[in-house]
Amino acid sequence: MDKMNAFEEYSASAKKALKEGDYILAEAKIKQAMNENPHSPGVHNLYGILEELLNEDNLAHKHYRAAIALDPAYAPAMRNLERISTFAEHARKAHVDFGDTSEQDGEDVYIIEYNRNHVGHLRKKDRK
Repeated sequence: MDKMNAFEEYSASAKKALKEGDYILAEAKIKQAMNENPHSPGVHNLYGILEELLNEDNLAHKHYRAAIALDPAYAPAMRNLERISTFAEHARKAHVDFGDTSEQDGEDVYIIEYNRNHVGHLRKKDRK
């Protein structure tokens, strides 16, 4: 089995184990996937999900931030970090993003606003 196939297999097994509540197997598969590709934002996102499900929010934050540092455009980790960083109870119960659904084009969540010095800043769009 080549590295990419092994990585994909470990990641898929980890997602399945997380969804089924088998956290011991999930952690083992996440570690195997991380061994194959330590620079994957998806693996750190999965590790964040595992830590969140184990009520280890500080470690979950750490892994979500690591995923975003590896790929600043990795939306699943951004959504998960935003979800667990809010105090609103309804937001905390929102869907965990495993990163297994493709992003749809045209769904820009942020817009760029320029200040008087022509420096752009990202601002989250208001939901309609």
